[in-house]
Amino acid sequence: MSKNKSGMFFAGVIGAVAGALGGLLLAPKSGSETRKDIVKLATKISKNITNEATETSKQIKDVFGKVTDEATDKYNQIRSSVAGKVAALKTAGEEIDSVKYNKVVDEVISEFKSDFKATKTGAVKIAEYLKKDWTKVKKALV
Repeated sequence: MSKNKSGMFFAGVIGAVAGALGGLLLAPKSGSETRKDIVKLATKISKNITNEATETSKQIKDVFGKVTDEATDKYNQIRSSVAGKVAALKTAGEEIDSVKYNKVVDEVISEFKSDFKATKTGAVKIAEYLKKDWTKVKKALV
């Protein structure tokens, strides 16, 4: 795995775990058992929503204006945060439908709003891309 890809993967895992931690208080299982379940589901969701490198590069350029390591890491961090929060909610027993998923996307985007100052439409664009991933996320939740 190249240095760039391993960095992106690591950033994705960190984002998934960080997003999942918020759901731990809602979980009916023991902490360690719940953490394992959340990480497992978040990883499955992340794998399902990963695009080909060329498609991801196009989306990153559309969102941030250019493709850089920093923009790529931020993009992956946001996607992983969405996956982590969805996994935490699902693990806590909540039903996840497209409406709930879209709310999670909007919440995550608002948490990262300061990262979109350079491009005013960046937040809107990444939200659109993430919301289009619902069918992939739904498959991971089954």
